[in-house]
Amino acid sequence: MQKSGFVVRFVDVVLILLFGFISISSVRATEIDLAESTETPAPAPDTEEVLFVGIRPDGTYLVDEERIELRGPNELLEYLDAQLGLLGDRPVSVRIRASHDSAMRFLVDAARVADELGLPKALEVRMAGGGE
Repeated sequence: MQKSGFVVRFVDVVLILLFGFISISSVRATEIDLAESTETPAPAPDTEEVLFVGIRPDGTYLVDEERIELRGPNELLEYLDAQLGLLGDRPVSVRIRASHDSAMRFLVDAARVADELGLPKALEVRMAGGGE
């Protein structure tokens, strides 16, 4: 018997044993109920509002799920400031997305606007070669 034939047979046997063990093993639910606190309710998780800002290659900013187009950092500043007023005391962060062919200055301008408003920011840039 050739070596490759032996390896194939060995893999077959191992898979048969594996499926055999899986089929005869039993999974049972536990009988233990975990204790629940009735004194202190679990606190609600902190919900953070994330405002997405897309940047087109021509320097326009897309906000509100890409439905609103803003021209320039001043309009972006006004929009984000208005959103902060609407959201009140909730924590807010900004996510800035730029395509590979957008000029870096547009990304820097958007980041500067977020810094002026004291908003935490995250920058997303897609690589030109299609990498993630």
